Amino acid sequence: MASAPQAVHSSRKLAALDGVRGLAIIAVFLSHSGWRMARGSILEEPVRWITGQGWMGVDLFFVLSGFLITGILLDSRGAENYFRSFYARRALRIFPLYYAFLLIGFALFPLTVADDWQPLRADRWLYFCYLTNWLGLWKGFWRANIMGHLWSLAVEEQFYFTWPLLVRVLKPRTLLRAVLTTEAAVIAGRTSWVLLRHPGQTASLATLTRMDGLLLGAGIAVLVRHYRLPERLIAWLPAALVAGIGIYLALVLRYPHWAEVVQLVGFPLLAFSFALLVLFAAATENVRGIMQRTLTGRALGRVGKYAYGIYIFHVPILYFGNTILDTYFAERVNGSGWLSCLSVVLLWLISYYTARLSYDRFERFFLGYKDRFAARFALKEAAAPACGQPRVIMRTSE
Repeated sequence: MASAPQAVHSSRKLAALDGVRGLAIIAVFLSHSGWRMARGSILEEPVRWITGQGWMGVDLFFVLSGFLITGILLDSRGAENYFRSFYARRALRIFPLYYAFLLIGFALFPLTVADDWQPLRADRWLYFCYLTNWLGLWKGFWRANIMGHLWSLAVEEQFYFTWPLLVRVLKPRTLLRAVLTTEAAVIAGRTSWVLLRHPGQTASLATLTRMDGLLLGAGIAVLVRHYRLPERLIAWLPAALVAGIGIYLALVLRYPHWAEVVQLVGFPLLAFSFALLVLFAAATENVRGIMQRTLTGRALGRVGKYAYGIYIFHVPILYFGNTILDTYFAERVNGSGWLSCLSVVLLWLISYYTARLSYDRFERFFLGYKDRFAARFALKEAAAPACGQPRVIMRTSE
């Protein structure tokens, strides 16, 4: 039986969360490459449909990000350098690889990528400002391209532009109510948009209609710090998680207008289900059950460690890899199911080791500066001690 959760501090690394991150990036990768798997066999269509659902890995990323970042903010609410610490440390983690990728990509892709897969020159400034997810609203259409996957990073950065202020000024319990109220508003707003204007890319990419996961992940971060959940409830979390995902998949199979199902029901249902996964992973940290053993496995953990780099690099790698395969090996690979699967595995390994190389040789340099921006807490003297007892210096907290 799982024990009731204790306070989960961002300063203590939860190994299971690397596994959650690993699951998310594997799902996203399969959603972009699964169409190659089982080609030429009777399993081609089922495999393509199943792997196509891997887009939900982005929502898992959102939940995990909301949980981890909000946890960091809650744990540092009383810090003197609260804002400076948060933004500096996040910039050191996110910006170097992101902007290096943009600069190299905008220099090389015009020479190596087909015109219909290049970002429009007029839109380049949006990538530098983390605003690409609003293109569907501003231009009336969304144009897939070799950098199009960066939209999810734009959603996160826009969310965290204002979120630290709310965490700072609101008491944790008030913050939890604000999370639930905002999520209700997001659902209502997206529902109105879909019913009045029909489903479209705008509702899938805009921050205001796609932050379900970030909000619910943030709510879980508050929950594990300020509430004690019953053991019986924790034990039922995996069943509720499976049921939530199962209901979503059943609805998509049942109703042909799947875009409406995804936007009206899928986004909040998946966010809720993944929030239960993160909650269970955090609440059962010391319980060696099947899920914990899976999530803390070495292989999945290493994938999670390099997930950010894999996400950045995998779309260009898939583009160039598929171009080479279709140009020089089309008849051999496309006509063989096992060769098609092998090509996906090969492209995955290239993505993984590219991200690993990037982390070890580039990103780690910037991460080494994060300690310079650690949260600093004011010190105050305790009340005057009794005669002969030492004075105690205590850290203030809220």
